[in-house]
Amino acid sequence: MKKFLARIALEYSDAQEKLPELGAFWNRLITEIPAENSAQADKLRFTFMTLFISAENREDCVRVINEAWEKTYGSEITASEILVTDYTDGDKISELMEVIYTAYYGVDDYIRLITELTDVINILTKKDALDIVRRQSYLFAVDGGCGFTTLLRSIGDYLHQLNVYTPDQYDKRIYYLEYKLGKETEGNKTSADDILSHLFDKRDELCYNVVGMDISYYLDGRKYDELRDFLNRLEEYGDNYIFAFRIPFLEKKALDEIVDILSDQMMIKVVQVPPLSDSALMENFWNLLTSKDITPKPEVFELISEKIHREKMDGRFYGFKTINKIAREAVLQKALDSAAKSSLGEEPSTDSVTPEELDGFLGAEKQKLTGFEALGELIGMEEISKRVKEIVAQVKVSIANEKLERPCIHMRFTGSPGTGKTTVARIIGQILREEGVLRKGGFFEYEARELVAEYEGQTAVKTASICRDAYGSVLFIDEAYALNEGKTNGADFGKEAIATLVSEMENHRDDMLVVMAGYQDEMDALMKVNPGLRSRMPYILEFPNYTKEQLFDIFMLMVSKHFSYDNQLKTQAHDYFMSLSDSYLESKEFPNARFVRNLYERTWSKGALRCSLAGKTNITLTKEDFVSASSEKEFNEKIETKKKVGFK
Repeated sequence: MKKFLARIALEYSDAQEKLPELGAFWNRLITEIPAENSAQADKLRFTFMTLFISAENREDCVRVINEAWEKTYGSEITASEILVTDYTDGDKISELMEVIYTAYYGVDDYIRLITELTDVINILTKKDALDIVRRQSYLFAVDGGCGFTTLLRSIGDYLHQLNVYTPDQYDKRIYYLEYKLGKETEGNKTSADDILSHLFDKRDELCYNVVGMDISYYLDGRKYDELRDFLNRLEEYGDNYIFAFRIPFLEKKALDEIVDILSDQMMIKVVQVPPLSDSALMENFWNLLTSKDITPKPEVFELISEKIHREKMDGRFYGFKTINKIAREAVLQKALDSAAKSSLGEEPSTDSVTPEELDGFLGAEKQKLTGFEALGELIGMEEISKRVKEIVAQVKVSIANEKLERPCIHMRFTGSPGTGKTTVARIIGQILREEGVLRKGGFFEYEARELVAEYEGQTAVKTASICRDAYGSVLFIDEAYALNEGKTNGADFGKEAIATLVSEMENHRDDMLVVMAGYQDEMDALMKVNPGLRSRMPYILEFPNYTKEQLFDIFMLMVSKHFSYDNQLKTQAHDYFMSLSDSYLESKEFPNARFVRNLYERTWSKGALRCSLAGKTNITLTKEDFVSASSEKEFNEKIETKKKVGFK
């Protein structure tokens, strides 16, 4: 029998559920493979496993694995894909394939490509037809931070090892070059003319490399002719370079348009890298820690998932770059914990990490109050609290009674800025988790414009990816009506985002709460954009502006929570808030609680400076601190003043 290397992958959703089981999940499969096949685990990962296995041929190998899978898991869990490649001990190509099979995750298309290329190159080598491989170009549909440079370097190394070019040409190879197309004035982008000139001028030094080019600049349909012209001029270098183009991950229609343009002038193989799943990110975290000889305990996964969740909440997440940062922070936190234990004469573990050793890793305390308790503590939210209790009660009754249709729980929050919409949405997520309505109860906050991408075909993918992260949680979209305003590159991508949202809200109506927030009139206009939007958001919570007394209460709550203060400050603050202009409080631009927070922060900064100059470390806020802060222009000009009318 021959020796093979097999890679068995899981669906990412299944892998996420199996994270705590680690190698046990895969080991159960190996025990079901017949002894004569000599199955031996190579690498056990969350989303896949690689193993060495003996069989008559590849088909026999796949059959043996499938039969073992059926015995182990039946139809409960399915293997998403089984890839098999020949393996010879000591062979460079086999060793390279092992690296690609075991060290790459979240890039199934690429691994599939390399598997196919290995077989094709072997055949073409025998026919002396490797010039066909050298003329093959690639299109990587991959978002920023999701590994394009890594894949570019990998395919350059791979083609080098497979002797695609003759040995005398390898002396000139550095494996890959990378450019980003754009206007010369746009930062690190390079114009098409500059790239072509560079390839021509340096052809004796740089040829026989893989040239990676980010062509996202051309995704605007009005620039398609520019792209065609660039490709036409690039074609003359096809004998000297292998081209790998990069665009963001797009929906099929938009992707097909670019593929059609490229394939008109060159052979193109498409490699798609979908937005990274949490399990693929966890894979990266795990590998980085184990490379430092630190093995996370299974209990750490929940902590890291929460860390990933928090990194995504503000809408700014940079793929592998962010997860690598998290992993480095975890290694540092582990080292700090070990150093602290050593200083106390304790013996810290060196080869594992537990949640206790990452204490404080999240950088924030977990909520100690229940959701309803937290909601009840908010000033001026009595009516909101009552309405939330009604909604939760209705949903719980519908879940318990099979005869009732479960209501769609998506909501509209209307009101001015600073009236507590974000805070209440966050608490509702906690309440719905505690009441068994949502699985996670997390909170993801985005401004509407963050759902809209730069290029046609990218917005739907970006919006769907944002929704995917929020499954089981709350997706809060502030100033949602901005989706109905303005255009990007002359295209109305806001409506594309809305259409995707409507679909996601319907398909995951039981597993996600979408909250759209903004001014009343603008929100009403937004509901008219898409007929399905209003019906999927049946609950409306109205957030009125705070009264003067409530603003004062909020201010004093902030002060008393963190500082001691004298009674004169309280009196001065009360007089100040009572003197605020009614017209300003009722105006659309009044920021409500944000105004209060800004004043509070300015007040204690005045107190901190005063105490610092006096050499004091404890701060007691005084009337003078408040007067100094409230006298500044941004607060003083809002006081109601009597104005004289007419002329003297």
